Amino acid sequence: MVAYHSSLFLIAFAISLSIIFLPILSLTEDDHLHGIGFSLEMIHRDSPASPLYNQSESRWQRVSNALQRSHHRMVSHFSRRNSALRSPSPVAESHLIYIGGEYLVNISIGTPPKTFIGIVDTGGDLTWTQCKPCMDCFKQNPPLFDPSSSSTYKPLSCLSKECHLLNEASCSDANFCYYNYTYGDMSYTTGNLSLDTVTLASSTTGKPISIPNTIFGCGHHNGGIFSGIESGIVGLGSGAVSLLSRIGYAVGGKSFSYCLVPMTYEQSDSDPILGAKQGQREISSTIYFGDKVSGHDVVSTPLLSNGSETYYYLEVQGISVGADNFKLDADNSQSFKGNIIIDSGTTSTFLPTKLYQSFESAIRKAVHLEVTNDPTGILQLCYKTKSEIEDPIVTFHFNGADVKLKSVNVFVRVREDIVCLSFSPTNDVAIYGNVAQMNFLVGYDLDNKTLSFKSTDQCTW
Repeated sequence: MVAYHSSLFLIAFAISLSIIFLPILSLTEDDHLHGIGFSLEMIHRDSPASPLYNQSESRWQRVSNALQRSHHRMVSHFSRRNSALRSPSPVAESHLIYIGGEYLVNISIGTPPKTFIGIVDTGGDLTWTQCKPCMDCFKQNPPLFDPSSSSTYKPLSCLSKECHLLNEASCSDANFCYYNYTYGDMSYTTGNLSLDTVTLASSTTGKPISIPNTIFGCGHHNGGIFSGIESGIVGLGSGAVSLLSRIGYAVGGKSFSYCLVPMTYEQSDSDPILGAKQGQREISSTIYFGDKVSGHDVVSTPLLSNGSETYYYLEVQGISVGADNFKLDADNSQSFKGNIIIDSGTTSTFLPTKLYQSFESAIRKAVHLEVTNDPTGILQLCYKTKSEIEDPIVTFHFNGADVKLKSVNVFVRVREDIVCLSFSPTNDVAIYGNVAQMNFLVGYDLDNKTLSFKSTDQCTW
């Protein structure tokens, strides 16, 4: 799935499993939330509260793992598009970006609702979970979703309008809508495209929100690099079958935003390994649906499409390091202006090689510290220091929006005494990763096709 998101400012969306016992705000086809929106609390993937937290790993192992996933995500997507797909039937293929799963969310499907943990994918549209009967599945800890146990489950026919919204769909022998997704790391899912009620917990309304007739994939053949804690994928891309489309219908507009907090804010103050300071309270990251980022200090840039409604493209025009401005060479042969994908699932930011080289040279010129090697073997420029690097000021120049980054967006600590530049070069499409987005409200307005940034010292609404 961009259908990658210290460096581990990875997030797990955490909705209490007890939501099925709470009163539920149930929406019919004619109901809306009248623009009030709602929010979900999020938790760092490597926080002790995460189901994927590995207590045996050190903080620096988790940093290294995040960087490895980020780079594997980048390389796999763009170099393995033509790899063979393991598939039980010859239907259309897609090669989206999944690679490792940086975020988790608990959502419920069905009536009565059954909760499962999904991997959030801002670069893919389809939400899916493993279903009974499962002919070829990876092992998972929670029970498989049983369509026969849900009174609101509806398998879609291949003649349905919803089936035609998904390029990766075709007709099965029984005239059901059959989908086939494969990701850059060769994880895959195939099964029946279906409708059912999806339930999300809302910290805004105080009640779980039940959204009927939501498109999802009931996966009968699934495999890949899944831990077994998670049961599938939650698609938050911009396409027609994305979960955002149904949420947008419920809240009266397709807009969402999030605020990603630095890892140290998400750790208990009793966890010395993760470096949290004494007395520092635990703060969760948050995603908001329906509300738009506003204020006098908000800057906005167009959201662009390049023949795919899934990825979120922006136009970056250059980068400033202090007073030095480095422009991105424009490709005048292409009418499409989008040259960077914003992705909450990628850790690092990947820049075109020439722009990266100019950027790195300017950082070297401005930072007067001892240069050292990255112990993870991934990042290009590192310094030996136990202090944070506050200078120079780095500004991203998007079309219509100058985004001034903080130290936490530019550098990542990979060891107690080593800090590295959290950027890498690429000869493929550029990626604006999640480290660069920390402590910003990042708003996606899909109706007006704009993306907004609002700087904040601490992620609160």
